Amino acid sequence: MISLLIFMSCEDFLDRVPMTEITAKDYFKTASDLETYSNGFYQTFLSAPIDDVGSDNVSISTNSNTMYTMLNSDGISSSNIGGWDYDEWKKLRGINYMLNNIHPEQMDISEEDLNHYVGIAKFFRGNYYYNKVKDYSSVPFYNTAMDATSEDLYKASDPRTVVVDSVMRDLEFATNYIKPAIGQRTRINQYAALALLARVSLHEATFRKYHTNLGLTASVNTYFDKAIEACERIINSGQFEITGSNAQGYRALFCSSKLRDNKEILLFVECDQAMGKGNNSHTVLGEYWGLSRSLMESYQMIDGTGFSPANPDGSVKTYLELFKDRDPRLAETFAYPGFNISPEIAGNAPYRPKITYGGLIQLKFYPRETSQRRGWNMNYTSLPLFRYAEVLLIYAEAKAERGTLTQADLDKSVNLIRNRVGMPKIILSPDVLEDIRRERRIELACEGFRLDDTKRWAKGELLGQKPQGIYIHRFGAFDVTGDNIPDIAILPDPNDLSSISGLPEDVKASLVKEYLKDGNGKETSIYLSDAEGKTGYIEFQTSKNRKWDNKFYFIPIPKRQLQLNTNLVQSPGWENN
Repeated sequence: MISLLIFMSCEDFLDRVPMTEITAKDYFKTASDLETYSNGFYQTFLSAPIDDVGSDNVSISTNSNTMYTMLNSDGISSSNIGGWDYDEWKKLRGINYMLNNIHPEQMDISEEDLNHYVGIAKFFRGNYYYNKVKDYSSVPFYNTAMDATSEDLYKASDPRTVVVDSVMRDLEFATNYIKPAIGQRTRINQYAALALLARVSLHEATFRKYHTNLGLTASVNTYFDKAIEACERIINSGQFEITGSNAQGYRALFCSSKLRDNKEILLFVECDQAMGKGNNSHTVLGEYWGLSRSLMESYQMIDGTGFSPANPDGSVKTYLELFKDRDPRLAETFAYPGFNISPEIAGNAPYRPKITYGGLIQLKFYPRETSQRRGWNMNYTSLPLFRYAEVLLIYAEAKAERGTLTQADLDKSVNLIRNRVGMPKIILSPDVLEDIRRERRIELACEGFRLDDTKRWAKGELLGQKPQGIYIHRFGAFDVTGDNIPDIAILPDPNDLSSISGLPEDVKASLVKEYLKDGNGKETSIYLSDAEGKTGYIEFQTSKNRKWDNKFYFIPIPKRQLQLNTNLVQSPGWENN
């Protein structure tokens, strides 16, 4: 998954003073010292995802991705996997160093301020370790700042239960002692800590419930209850709401220069030209990946009924027909026919979706104003980290899993989200959990949740399906912008142009041409799902052999690390790889 690291407007304390030279006596004296030191954690530990690469929401990605490598070739093993190295674990040392070297009796600090900054450090440690649990299940838990001579570097892996218990203690401390003041929403506050606690609790509850091989199903309700309680504290605070109306309200969360005053935001990354902080959100529009047909089909019709790829006459819907009468969030997530990258520039042509990525291209997070797009690392749109809609979705899912969900719960959670874009209410029914999961997939699309969701629900088989793009009903030229002029052509090979021979020369010259085979008869990156090769959904050469294996729920610890520390336990399913 491509992530954008947070660059906060603060002096990096660790750049001024090497870690080995920082001592509690010299530096940890005041609240200001702890604030300055903990500012370094933001850049190191938090990222703002703008995609779902690695999941079934994405059709193909040209970026290296561990999950796709496993699915497409089973080419990952403990012998060639990366990670688990010094650079990764040393990040933890900075947190533990601060926590180990706070001595209140030597400091001029109030108890409130002290607990606030200890809570922030524990917020980051809890987040760090739960990401480790998701990757490996069992890992060594360290709460001291070790150096190269520490014997504990070779300690055994702690069981998942021990590590998660430690994560919970850290996050519960954070939720009780971090100050609730929201401020400009760019610094950790109590509500962001509660949102993280809810996120982690839901993940652990569902993972234990659906991965019965762990033998931890007896504890799932404890974690569902933690998630519900954390969400209720946020909901009952009255500080947050679902903001805006219709598609524009939804878009404003992902394409705005400022989010400080948006009451849906609990925490965000501020990108501002004057502050010299930018991002690369322009890359979502067909630079490295495309979205999947299965994601597109999960969006309902505007009346709340399910989408069907077939027309009443039995024909399959073309690209131009996909967006008609659909949930408004579809056209805020996918580039739609006629979308203009720079509408303020006279004569600018509508966007043509990239067929080699399936034709279903991500629009969500793309900066809509030219003034927001200045180049690499120079996009100036702010990016949400925790938002109220996620909290409401966690609340509804946890209550549904717990068996306590009511219509009133739906109306104050998921239905508030749907109401923003004019979608009908979800009504309590035996299928309500699936309705909530679908709503989560749609509302949080491209925000980095989908891969974790499929894993925690034990739905890995979804990742093994061959991803599809738009439907091509024949070889030839097609209009994909809605102006009745052909824009692209899908052809058998460069030597067979018969299907476009009747077009005017100027139209043929302007076509973006894609071929199933090159001039030498070699297959290109795309093929059609139909066996005849004449009609079907666009698929990809890299997905022909896609196959799911349950060991992919985790990634292996590198063999070299197992050799250096024989007390480590290899990730589940990877013991013989």
